[in-house]
Amino acid sequence: MRHLRFQIRLHTGQVDQLTMEAERVLIGSGAHCEIRLPVDQARVEHVALELGAAGIFVRALNFEPPPTINNIPFQQAPLPPGSVLGIGGCQIQVEVTEGAGEVAGKQKKKTSPIMLLAMAIIVPAGMYMMFAEEPGQAEKVSPKLAPELWAAPVTSCPYTGGQALAFGREKMALADAKRERRPFHVQDGVQAVPTYEAAAVCFRAGGDAASGTLAEESAKFLRRDITVDFRTRRVRLDHAMATEDFASAQKEVRVLLQFCEGKSGDYVTWLSNLERKLKLKGDTKKS
Repeated sequence: MRHLRFQIRLHTGQVDQLTMEAERVLIGSGAHCEIRLPVDQARVEHVALELGAAGIFVRALNFEPPPTINNIPFQQAPLPPGSVLGIGGCQIQVEVTEGAGEVAGKQKKKTSPIMLLAMAIIVPAGMYMMFAEEPGQAEKVSPKLAPELWAAPVTSCPYTGGQALAFGREKMALADAKRERRPFHVQDGVQAVPTYEAAAVCFRAGGDAASGTLAEESAKFLRRDITVDFRTRRVRLDHAMATEDFASAQKEVRVLLQFCEGKSGDYVTWLSNLERKLKLKGDTKKS
């Protein structure tokens, strides 16, 4: 179980510490914020912090005053370990910790991906055979290689100079929008990765190395985060099937098919067939 440990140094010099279990933390002066700062130091919603498999990612929600990472203003960026997030005169350090402890706010029990993987390995794959359309003609469900979510990273920009910069800004805005929609549409998150990569190479082609680095780091962070999420979903599906939790299995299949949208191969075909069989099984139970 991962926790976020915050050390908050206010503009007055007062230091507070807080630990919570959360994947998203809102920082600002609003009463609804998980990290609440003084009204004269932060806007109602100033920074959103997200904890993913690859680490912490922060996004600026307000720029009066502009938030900073190690005194450098940002719009959205990974938050490296040991760095200082600045909002007004307040400084915040965030650490990801493992294990139990005193946690602020409500806790939600989660199943460890490692435990799920172990259960998926030790439970015989023969459990899947109950989904055969006809007795004696069970579909063989052996482990199949999943498709690659992306091609090789983008390395060249079709433009140079000012055109490259303009194209880079356009791609960056598009990637940001796709990343925002990722919680609601998995495929947008997948598409955001090469879009960030295209922005990075075009920023550099136009001479804006700083923006190129930001776009490149955003692509790397999202690529790692989505890859881990994809693998975890596959393990969850194995676990749900092994424990005959068919409702959960159906949900995981739907999400995995979104990851694989536009892909082909044995694994995608297997997912499609499994979704159909799970749906038929669910419809049979309802009738």
